[in-house]
Amino acid sequence: MPKVTIIGGSVIDLFLYPHHHMNLHDSNPGYLKKSLGGVGRNIAENLSRLGIQTTLITPLGQDHYQAMILDQAKAIGLNICSIPILETPLYVSVMDEKGEDLVGVAVMDDIQKMTVKDILIYQPYIDEADILVMDTNLSRDVLSYFLKKYQHKMYMDAISGQKAIKLRDLLPYIHTLKLNLIEAMTLAGFGDDTKEGLHALGHYFIDQGIDEIYITLGEKGAYYKNKDKTLFQKPIPIQIQGATGAGDAFFAGVIYAAAHNKEGLSYGIANAYFNLKDPHAVNPILTSEILENIIKEWSL
Repeated sequence: MPKVTIIGGSVIDLFLYPHHHMNLHDSNPGYLKKSLGGVGRNIAENLSRLGIQTTLITPLGQDHYQAMILDQAKAIGLNICSIPILETPLYVSVMDEKGEDLVGVAVMDDIQKMTVKDILIYQPYIDEADILVMDTNLSRDVLSYFLKKYQHKMYMDAISGQKAIKLRDLLPYIHTLKLNLIEAMTLAGFGDDTKEGLHALGHYFIDQGIDEIYITLGEKGAYYKNKDKTLFQKPIPIQIQGATGAGDAFFAGVIYAAAHNKEGLSYGIANAYFNLKDPHAVNPILTSEILENIIKEWSL
């Protein structure tokens, strides 16, 4: 079985909900939901639940949140190699009465403080990996070092338009890049979600030297391109229970498929679908059997 090593962030997600209608610029009675998150951690949890031997190299604070992350990882068989920082990163989101995100604040600066030297303490896990996954919460120096130094299949999650800019001159070193439409347009400097616009974006990234590109389009589905083929897949119809982590689940499905020599777009769509059926960042009952059954049920 291929081994996957992920270098990325672990985050505690804090979601604040009002009991009634949200009044801006005022104090609103409400309640708090707390869960584990972070792009790197979410992808790692997905893969571990899918039976992939996964190691996550991540900064963790010297606080009570560290125990939450480590205890859950132990329970699902995820190997975590932690790098000490003062406080575990947080993502705080204020929701409206409909459960939609009004505003979020990411307290993640300490992830960027993680150095190449810090990470290389765990070099054996990087050397032994068949697939290396990174996210753009990492500093540009860290991204540049590992993309240029290692000959692994490099899988990269762009995370956001602002953070994706770090990759602008590193694209030739990336094997597989996952972006949403905004991130793709930010990096390329053009594009839209029309058929022609997506093809133009796909050609642009392949021309930069990337082997394969995935562009997620929310309720419209997802787009894939490599040098030989172009694919588009509509999403599976669903009543969404929670959208947090859906993009991470999509990318984990892609990586799972790569580990089993299967078609990534279908598995990305299927895993995102199952993620959307649960309010957690990662569906806690996910298994490879469930994912394979979704593929069969929907003929993906």
